[in-house]
Amino acid sequence: MFTRTGDDGSTYCNLLKTRVPKDHPIMELIGTLDEANSFIGLARSFLPPYMRDIENDLKDLQYLTFRIGFHVSGVKAINEEDISKLEELADKYYGLAPLKHFVLPAGTQSASALHVARTVVRRAERALIKAGREFNFDDIVYKAINRLSSALFALAVYINKVSGYPEEPVSFR
Repeated sequence: MFTRTGDDGSTYCNLLKTRVPKDHPIMELIGTLDEANSFIGLARSFLPPYMRDIENDLKDLQYLTFRIGFHVSGVKAINEEDISKLEELADKYYGLAPLKHFVLPAGTQSASALHVARTVVRRAERALIKAGREFNFDDIVYKAINRLSSALFALAVYINKVSGYPEEPVSFR
């Protein structure tokens, strides 16, 4: 289906209730969240069958990523329960044996895709901070996006660990 309404380089922004250029800070933020969401989906597609429980957690993160986008669009879609769930998820996969050093973002295909998703979420966080200078976002969205990147890291480390892929510590020679 083609609406052709964006052919002029603009799109509708729910927060502002008007059309804006596609490179508007809000659209940049939402697009970056969409990119992260796609990488989470890619990670899901690489999971082996014995990791189906992780697939459900990743699917939940995809829905949350959409809801973060809705939230910055002016639709209240996240709450403190979401923050608690992200913290619990990070603790579930990472909290029992935290790393004591930086690691190279690599490993299995699924873990590597999650490392990319995490860095894209960090870019979205920077876009959020930049857009937040102009728009007054709820504090909860800052928490959610920060916890999301932590949960993605925890999942990447966990997947590598259970897959037998040793983490590669970064050394400062």
